[in-house]
Amino acid sequence: MVLLQWCTLEPSEQGGLAAIRFSCPVRVQSIRIFPVDTKPFAQCPEVVSRTEPEAFFLDVYFNAHPVTNPNAKEKPKPSNALVPTSISYAGGQRDFTVNMGLEYATRLMIVRGTFKAVSMAIYGEVASDSSAAPTSYEPRSLPSLSPVPLIPALDPSSARDPTQLARHLLKLIPDAPELELVIRLVFCLKPSNDDWDLPDFPYLYPDLDEDGSGFDLEKAFNITMRPAPDDVSPETVGRFAERVAQCIAPKGRDSSQAYWVAGLLCHVACQHPTMASSLLNAIDLQAVFDKANLEDETTLLRLRYAAANVDVAKELDTDWLHRLLSSISSDLNNERETRTAAKQLSARIRGWATLTDTFSNTQGDFLAAAAMLSSIGSEEQSIGIWLESMVTHPDVVSSLAENPVLPVTLPHLLSQRPNDASPSQDEFVAFVRAFVGVASVMAVYSWSDSLPDKRCRARTLGILRLWQGTAGYREIVNHLLLLRQMTFRLECMTDNDPPTQSGIDAEHVLIDLAKTPRAFLRPNFVKCILNLGTSTSHITDDERASLRQAAFVVDDGFAGVVDELLRPVERPPTSGSLRTLRVAIAYIEREVDEDEDGKLLDDFWEEASCSLTSALCDLLAPVVEEIRTHFSLFQPPPRMPQDVVAHLFHTVDDILRLLLQLVPNSPLPSRLLRALTVHASDVFACADSADMLYSQSSQPSVAAQSVSQSCIDIVRALAQQNAVPDGKPGAQIVLHALLEHGLHSNGLDPTHHLLQVFCLLNYITPTADSPDECRTLWIQHVIPAMLTELLAFSRALDTENKVHFVRSLVDLDRGSIGVGEWLLLEEVKEASRAVESLRDESMPEPKRQIAQGHVSLFFRFFTDILQGSSANWVVDGLASTEEAPHYLASTITTLLDLHLSPPHFGEVVETIASSYEDFDNEMRFAVVSALWRSLQAPELTTSRIERRLERSVAILATITPSFIDPAKLTTEVGRLLVDFSRHPVSLEGEISHSLISLLEWMTKTAATISRMANFVTMSSDQFNTFRDRLSATLPTDWAERLETVSSRLEFGGASDSPQATTALSDTVELSIHDIEALLRQHTPAPSTPPRRVLTQDVFGLVTISPPTLLRSPAVTGLTKMYLNNDFRQLRTSAARANTSRLPSMHVDVGVAMVV
Repeated sequence: MVLLQWCTLEPSEQGGLAAIRFSCPVRVQSIRIFPVDTKPFAQCPEVVSRTEPEAFFLDVYFNAHPVTNPNAKEKPKPSNALVPTSISYAGGQRDFTVNMGLEYATRLMIVRGTFKAVSMAIYGEVASDSSAAPTSYEPRSLPSLSPVPLIPALDPSSARDPTQLARHLLKLIPDAPELELVIRLVFCLKPSNDDWDLPDFPYLYPDLDEDGSGFDLEKAFNITMRPAPDDVSPETVGRFAERVAQCIAPKGRDSSQAYWVAGLLCHVACQHPTMASSLLNAIDLQAVFDKANLEDETTLLRLRYAAANVDVAKELDTDWLHRLLSSISSDLNNERETRTAAKQLSARIRGWATLTDTFSNTQGDFLAAAAMLSSIGSEEQSIGIWLESMVTHPDVVSSLAENPVLPVTLPHLLSQRPNDASPSQDEFVAFVRAFVGVASVMAVYSWSDSLPDKRCRARTLGILRLWQGTAGYREIVNHLLLLRQMTFRLECMTDNDPPTQSGIDAEHVLIDLAKTPRAFLRPNFVKCILNLGTSTSHITDDERASLRQAAFVVDDGFAGVVDELLRPVERPPTSGSLRTLRVAIAYIEREVDEDEDGKLLDDFWEEASCSLTSALCDLLAPVVEEIRTHFSLFQPPPRMPQDVVAHLFHTVDDILRLLLQLVPNSPLPSRLLRALTVHASDVFACADSADMLYSQSSQPSVAAQSVSQSCIDIVRALAQQNAVPDGKPGAQIVLHALLEHGLHSNGLDPTHHLLQVFCLLNYITPTADSPDECRTLWIQHVIPAMLTELLAFSRALDTENKVHFVRSLVDLDRGSIGVGEWLLLEEVKEASRAVESLRDESMPEPKRQIAQGHVSLFFRFFTDILQGSSANWVVDGLASTEEAPHYLASTITTLLDLHLSPPHFGEVVETIASSYEDFDNEMRFAVVSALWRSLQAPELTTSRIERRLERSVAILATITPSFIDPAKLTTEVGRLLVDFSRHPVSLEGEISHSLISLLEWMTKTAATISRMANFVTMSSDQFNTFRDRLSATLPTDWAERLETVSSRLEFGGASDSPQATTALSDTVELSIHDIEALLRQHTPAPSTPPRRVLTQDVFGLVTISPPTLLRSPAVTGLTKMYLNNDFRQLRTSAARANTSRLPSMHVDVGVAMVV
């Protein structure tokens, strides 16, 4: 990026226009405007900027000059089109980014606005013709972006005093009061309009010793509407509390007594701690409140506000009050609002005890404490009272300060998504400090905006905007910004003409707030959006229309939400349309949460003429299709902004979370179960792709991580559904859908898709700690009906996951139906067929490589599954059937005949040999032969050779002699002896003993079975070489035994070396042409079928010529064969008036009719 132009523009007198013409096409990337009397360039001190007035709007127009592509057949025609944009200059040195893209450049820039002069530097690059497409691809790594942490001064979570930043900001205001007083005035005891004009404001204190006549609870309530000074004497506070206590009458005498006491507690709760403690000590609350007066919603509301004070909550935390609140909340005769208020009051009273416990207890209930903070942050009175306790109460302040400041990541405890992962104590303490710090800064912002003090307001609002873009702070800031006065202040600041930095920040804040659908559920936020004017600096007209559309959905109520849910999804989706849809879903979710009477589903059916679950499933399908299209391999993904991708994932997440609440009480039919399972698996796979494709801190990655858990939860919930009307349990339908869909990726990466479906299967399969009823259902009903699908899915998995898959099924089965043994048998059969196919010498080489790879993968699978505790199960499973040992022995024998050795061949045979007693003669002989062949591996140690050789001799002795083929045995032994004569391994010790024992057994058996000691394939010279090498290592007695047995052996004349064994590779490398040839379907050439001869009796057929019949009007509308030129006459009839059939060229000579 280079400097393209420096200029000071002055508009024309008519129209306020100014223009810049570049000498060649350029791409403008940035415009920097300098304030008045600034020296922009250090190397040119004589250049001074001149920009007047201080703030203004600019309309900028670029001439669109198309860039020529050398590969294009035709050059684009010159265009006079002007591309508009706008700049809101709020003073100071400002940079404005311009994104022109690569397709266009410009040679003319026109500026229009109400300004006297503007000094700007234009940066970019000179545009040249597009270069030709590169002939080679050079991969380059993308730069990784990591978030920059906040500096300590702007990070309250890392400060022992989280209010320090707010106090520093407050000092920007001349003669500013203390933070404690500011909190009371902006949140709790809001001054009247007349108080703001008084000279002593804000230091307007009540006279607690006012000696007026007629002092009662109402007057005490009015006195405390102004905050008392923090230095008020305890005696004064005590006298005031005694006077209030004297006004308390017995229950039933004054119906408004509870109302005034609750209001009085609410007023003193936000003031100095001595006020609340003195009043609570003087009043017997049990003598004031009972069920009759607590059923008033306003009284409960004021008590809930007051309970945000730690002392009030502690005093209210009594059994008698909780019993009263429980009775009120469970009484259906009360209004829903009253019952809800009683529940919330009881929860808040207990919440303070939970919160204070988390400051000292590492095992505290941090999620419950976070829920309390979320509730408090939703009400201005509550947040003000709670914040006063956190700032002024000595016990709370010291308890929080005792925790050390540690570098931790702030947990997302105020996220809209339910979070079951509890944070650590250090993380939660940092979260509380951040919450206190943000709330304190917002109090300063409200105070500076009320005065107003532009400097403090601009600085404070800038910090809030910074926090909105910081992980951990974002949720806290957005939650507190939804307070009624906060949205009202932001609304007022959007009237931004001329533009100010505070106004621009306010618009940014509103846009970020609108990204949260639940923000639109606040009436004050909807009002703010609907009142947005047109004089905005950052919010465009399209963005304003989109925000208003989302707000109108909520403003229209339930009917508007239903219409939005039933409306077809916009294709391609936009950020605005998805936001509107998410707002409608959030509205329904809130209604579901508050639907105590169960009327919501009936109301939706009456409004939409369909069930809510079916509407959500229908809504999910097009959204999932858009996500699948973005990650499809069939076609390049469409250019979709990251915020749209994130909105798509969030939309699916919202729908799935809503379905999670509905499915347990509204079971789905089989069709919806299958469709929902397929959609969840596709989204789960795409979410994993997005997590790998985008950076971890990006919007799509964060949304993908969130929706992944929802996919897991919904599949689990569907699998737990009871039997549907057709009798199939939900687990069977879900399992069948996953197994089938795992093999059909529908355009997604098939390997990745299969692994993600396998991951979902692991989440729904019962584990060791699952209930017995669940395991029984799967074993007796689900698994037996899915054997074919399980086998197909298992064969598609890679070896590692296949082993895990089979083991999980075996652990689930526990030998009940033998599903693991059946899968193992099928694998052995498939491997046997692959090995047998290798005997075909005419097999094409690509197919041969694939078959060899199949065999290698089988033995790798066999090796892995034989590891650990499953070895006994595998051997028992092989021995329990008649087919498995035969197929496995056949596989081993064929590999030996073909002189092929797959990887892990020796390990598999050695493991099976350890349990040879369980197998028949065929299997034992195959194992013995394979053990001898495996001794040729150069990587074997001497100890393993000894063990395998000794085991082979022991097994050979157990085989029925009549079963053994002498030719095969002597061939294998001869090969073994020749190999040992050349093998570099030492023949000392057990190896030599085992070899002599083998030869002795053969000579002994030769007495009953002829040719058992006749080595036809081995010459005497080869044996002598072996004998000489072996004798050199033997003691005298063993040497004599060797000589004795050698004299009894017979040898042939062959002296050729045994054929070398070919080691199979565990990988297959094929060219793209080979793969295409393998996948090509060999369709046979079409041929005319032979003419079939009629077999009926010739006298059963009558041949006639029916011209009269065919000309009958009764048959003119029937399909028939035309006779001669009859078609010309028939085309004139009404029955053939509209036919488009061409004239027939055939001539019939007769019709065959069966008599």
